[in-house]
Amino acid sequence: MIFKTCGYWAQTEVLEEEVLLLCRQLIGEHHHSTLASMSNLASTYCNCGKLEEAEKLGEEVLLLCKQVIGEHHPDTLTCRSNLAITYYYNGKLEEAEKLGEEVFLLKKQVIGEHHPFTLSSMSHLALTYHRLGKLGDAEKIGEEVLLLRKQVIGEHHPDTLAAMSNLASTYSDCGKLEEAEKLGEEVVLLCKQVIGEHHPDTLTCMSNLAMTYYDSGKLEEAEKLGEEVILLRKQVIREHHPSTLSSMSNLALTYRDGGKLEEAEKLEEEVVLLCKQVIGEHHPDTLTSMSNLALTYHSRGKLEDAERLGEQVLLLSKQVIGEHHPDTLTSMSNLALTYRKWGKLEEAERLEEEVLLLCKQVIGEHHPDTLTCMSNLAMTYYNSGKLEEAEKLGEEVFRLSKQLIGECHPDTLISMSNLASTYQKHGKLEDAEKLGEVVLLLRKQIIGKHHPDTLTSMSNLAVTYYDSGKLVDAEKLGEEVLLLSKQVIGEYHPNTLTFMSNLAVTYHNNGKLEEAEKLGEEVLLLCKQVFGEHHPDTLTSMSNLAFIYRFRGKLEKAKRLEEEVLLLRKQLLGEHHHSTLASMSNLALTYRMCGKWEEAEILGEEVILLYKQLIGEHHPHTLTSMSNLALTYHKCGKLENAEKLGKEVLLLRKQAIGEHHPATLTSMSNLASIYSKRGKLEKAEKLGEEAVMLSKQVIGKHHPDTLTFISNLASTYLKHGKLEEAEKLGEEVLLLRKQVIGEYHPDTLATMSNLALTYSNLGKLEKAEKLGEEVLLLSRQVIGKHHPHTLTSMSNLALTYSKLGKLKDAEKLGEEVVLLSKQVKGEYHPDTLTCMSNLAVTYGRLGELDKADKLGKEVLLLSK
Repeated sequence: MIFKTCGYWAQTEVLEEEVLLLCRQLIGEHHHSTLASMSNLASTYCNCGKLEEAEKLGEEVLLLCKQVIGEHHPDTLTCRSNLAITYYYNGKLEEAEKLGEEVFLLKKQVIGEHHPFTLSSMSHLALTYHRLGKLGDAEKIGEEVLLLRKQVIGEHHPDTLAAMSNLASTYSDCGKLEEAEKLGEEVVLLCKQVIGEHHPDTLTCMSNLAMTYYDSGKLEEAEKLGEEVILLRKQVIREHHPSTLSSMSNLALTYRDGGKLEEAEKLEEEVVLLCKQVIGEHHPDTLTSMSNLALTYHSRGKLEDAERLGEQVLLLSKQVIGEHHPDTLTSMSNLALTYRKWGKLEEAERLEEEVLLLCKQVIGEHHPDTLTCMSNLAMTYYNSGKLEEAEKLGEEVFRLSKQLIGECHPDTLISMSNLASTYQKHGKLEDAEKLGEVVLLLRKQIIGKHHPDTLTSMSNLAVTYYDSGKLVDAEKLGEEVLLLSKQVIGEYHPNTLTFMSNLAVTYHNNGKLEEAEKLGEEVLLLCKQVFGEHHPDTLTSMSNLAFIYRFRGKLEKAKRLEEEVLLLRKQLLGEHHHSTLASMSNLALTYRMCGKWEEAEILGEEVILLYKQLIGEHHPHTLTSMSNLALTYHKCGKLENAEKLGKEVLLLRKQAIGEHHPATLTSMSNLASIYSKRGKLEKAEKLGEEAVMLSKQVIGKHHPDTLTFISNLASTYLKHGKLEEAEKLGEEVLLLRKQVIGEYHPDTLATMSNLALTYSNLGKLEKAEKLGEEVLLLSRQVIGKHHPHTLTSMSNLALTYSKLGKLKDAEKLGEEVVLLSKQVKGEYHPDTLTCMSNLAVTYGRLGELDKADKLGKEVLLLSK
């Protein structure tokens, strides 16, 4: 008994096997003391994780009890009850439920409804219902047990307090977090008064309350209470007691979600080591601790360690508790998550489909864990670009969740949030926005404005607003979520860093390039401190910052950073990981903007080849990389290749994501621009007009992408000699861009520059000059003197000066733009050569023939 209380299960097992052997020899197998010994040993086997032995012995003793002392004898009922508990831990939940209900019914008949043993059976049955996902039944019977215990043994009896604590845990899993917290705090207070602060049951109640705080998003309270429980358990029941190890494991989980990943890893490694020493490598609790450690490795970006440990846990789980045990299914599901993070999407998908099939067979189609598996598989489909499958499965999960656990349950809200993300990726922006707003509203009402899940919903909705072109709303919500996140979970929490990164991208797209760069650099610095230099999230923040540098015209910085990211991703994640391919694609874009056409083309072609091999021709990432390569062909003058690839992308996007998806519309507009460059002006005009019309219908007249398509169409009209239409459309775009994204946004400045060029071609040279000078002044202030767009504005204005006969002004500005273009883009860049050629013409018109001749020869030499 002393060994049991102290958690010395191995010693207990040896002693009880010896007792049973002696009983059989001395008083015979059918003696009631022998039966009691068998029952005790079966319970010990269960606690040792020897579930098959426990089940076999439990069934044997039950059979003997029925024969020797009768089916209705209290000891026979106790054996039934113990066997039901063994079935429960062995994952045989249907058998546990059936036997538990049978025991409860018999105990009511034999010893009465109010007998403590009957109430214990009810309590165990409530736990079984809980694990079966029958949360309504678990809650109902839990409330009944508590009421009866208060009546029969009093409000302050330890068993009553245990019933309160169990019910609080059930409330928590039912999503009734306020009720759970209130009841949990009440039971802890009573335990301290009645049985003392150091009593093991008090510590159990404190531990349960800490987990309720965790579920409520009160991570500081959860952490503080969890640390207190561990300290007390070490003092009271020693460091190696299973309950102490359980508390350590719970605290590690709190550390992980609190962003304290190093502390979580250190504590979980200690738990695994102690579990192996104390209860053995094959004990189910040891396997659980190993599984938790694998998840922490996953969060820390140690994907090799996570995968290796996850595969080990799965193999052991299948051997020890069986392939169909719920904990084995959880291990499979966790391993699939690691595969997904690794970019091993086929393995993740195959494993999650297997898990889902087994869950439906083992715990039923409507069990909450089955719904979680469905949700996980939907997200893997989402990441694999199988958007129709993801949407269909996500809608099914959402429908079932609403039916089974209610619209307001936290798990239902997770399924709603995931579905909103799928809608967004599928281009169904209105549906995504609508659902995202519902999720946010419900989370604010149910778990409060400051809960980490609520903050995640706010951030997701901000991203949806951004994709919907509601840039002001996106920025406002992004700033709000970042402020709250710093207050609630701290500046160094991984989620806070994600929110900062998202806001930096929003600033960038809102034209607030300085703010974007400053925030992006801050995120990168913090990621290095929190995760380490080589963590996947650190590499993502480096990639995001390179993206900002690229569009700020800081091309060398962008190139250097992207080359570093690509090298690290190849080393850490492997050459074929989706993040590595994304880095290759990003670097190809930067090479293109730097005028390194050959490098851009070679890298772009390599990316497409790898994407086709790894994720297939129809995956959105493959199509994006094809679209980027078509633009590279376009820019470097390989117009036939550009047209061919542009047509292919458009066709594939229509097949894969539909004619009305925003990405399909972008492909239409891009192909129209290629047609225009190839002189196929009728085709360009027709396709450009179609893209604009559809875009107005699908994403709205004011969406930034629609304005880009209108701007592209204006350029086509200009090339087609339809100068009045180009002017009219250019003025419309400028007016709308000033309204939607503001006067100082880089895209607005680009529109002003294009319109000034249109005025120049129309012979409205004064208007062209005035607008050209305005855009140049604003560009220097907003995006800087060295930005490529500023250089374009300078070059255009120099041409206008030349047309106006202001040749000295044209010369001065032309010389400045040539000097800057050589510094920023390099002397071999086509834009630099164009500027030099324009300046040579200006020299010629000024009669400075030596200068003109010298510069013309230089252009010719560099062009070879």
